[in-house]
Amino acid sequence: MRHNRYQLDIGGIGAPCGRDTFAESDCPAQRVRSPAVPGKRTFDVADFGAVGDGYTADTAAVQAAIDACAAGGGGRVLVRGTRWYRIGTVRLRDRVDLHLAEGAVLRVSLDRSGYSQDALIVADGAHDVSITGPGRIEGRSGDFMTRWDPAGQIYVPAAWRPRMFLLRGCRDVVIRDVTMADAPFWGLHLLGCEHVGVERFTVRNNLEVPNCDGVDIDHCRDVEVRNCSLHTGDDAVVVKTTGQADGEVRDVHVHDCELVTQDSALKIGTETTADISGIRFERCRVLSCNRACTIQLRDGGDVHDVTFTDITYTARYFAGPWWGHGEGVSVTALSRDGRAVPGRVSGLTLRRIRGDSENSLRLNGSPCSRLRDVLLDDVHVRLSKWTGFGGGVFDNRPTAGTGLVPHDTPGIHIAHADHVRLREVRVSWGRGVPEYFTHALTSVDVTDLDLAGFSGEAARPAIAAISHKSGH
Repeated sequence: MRHNRYQLDIGGIGAPCGRDTFAESDCPAQRVRSPAVPGKRTFDVADFGAVGDGYTADTAAVQAAIDACAAGGGGRVLVRGTRWYRIGTVRLRDRVDLHLAEGAVLRVSLDRSGYSQDALIVADGAHDVSITGPGRIEGRSGDFMTRWDPAGQIYVPAAWRPRMFLLRGCRDVVIRDVTMADAPFWGLHLLGCEHVGVERFTVRNNLEVPNCDGVDIDHCRDVEVRNCSLHTGDDAVVVKTTGQADGEVRDVHVHDCELVTQDSALKIGTETTADISGIRFERCRVLSCNRACTIQLRDGGDVHDVTFTDITYTARYFAGPWWGHGEGVSVTALSRDGRAVPGRVSGLTLRRIRGDSENSLRLNGSPCSRLRDVLLDDVHVRLSKWTGFGGGVFDNRPTAGTGLVPHDTPGIHIAHADHVRLREVRVSWGRGVPEYFTHALTSVDVTDLDLAGFSGEAARPAIAAISHKSGH
């Protein structure tokens, strides 16, 4: 397994944005709840036969402790510290807090027969469940890779690799103070859950492993993610509606987090089979990414009432297999296969966004799926080119064909949209200005475009600052 500079520290952090407590007004819709431990009874996994030597299979012992805790009315399942527990699938039950003490490590087993599902920690239809730290869970991603691809700067995974968490149809869930490291596949997958709080969750994945998302919020309602530090190869926080469940996503608040990824930091999509609304991304620092603020609408659901506020970022090119091409903001509504008609994006606000990027700020609808009611307020985009990867391309993946479209790089690109307002929006250019950097702003087939608050010059004096084109 190759090492990268973001894997050196796998410990937790306190408050990445300098805050550890929140006033009631900070999150009026959601509250991170306390873990449910009725009667505060403790069930020590060692009392059920767990060895914790890193070699013995401890799955049955950990599961027995969980089952006994649930049968006794609930409480805390204690995973003792300074030990390594090798486990396959364990299933959480109602009113159980799985607590990993300081120095405790749950380590993914390589024996596929030890998995009743393709995930390490699962729960189905459970309520009042929690996973708390300060211990950690290690995914051993290198053991699930077949080889290193130097051209793509990516590991090639084996045919099977488990996800770390799959919590499905659960209610009143708390994830707090635990660290997840080296995931071989998706990390915390919340599927069809309600009333979820994720706080001080630390992720330290290998950035060159594909699909090792941090937090996947899928068909969920009333979710808060706060004060987390997520370093992932794939999407750090992603809101989606896959085909695995029914129901919309509603009322998600992600705030005061630190993010590092080779894909999207804060994302909606690409799976959008049902509506997604009431999404708030606030006060996040994106230290490095392929895309910072992302909406990829590819399926029939609508995305509306979305706000990105107080986001700082550095967005850059990575090697070809990684989706995205260095956009600070990328909003695209395109057909997945060139035939199906996607839903609509409307009611989008981008406020107090600052960053450096290698590609355009994109607001890109399509003739069959126009963007509507978009506000950019106090947004500063600075473009330059500093990596060695080729540029001059828009990345529309996943769509029909390759999805990579040769295109010049304006500061802001708006296409197939209605009622777009820019207030205190500025485009500037850094030191690296290649020939394909062009206008400060381009618009294609845009109606009711208000540029009263826009300022910026073209990348070079010989071309116009603003370019308007009719639809095609």
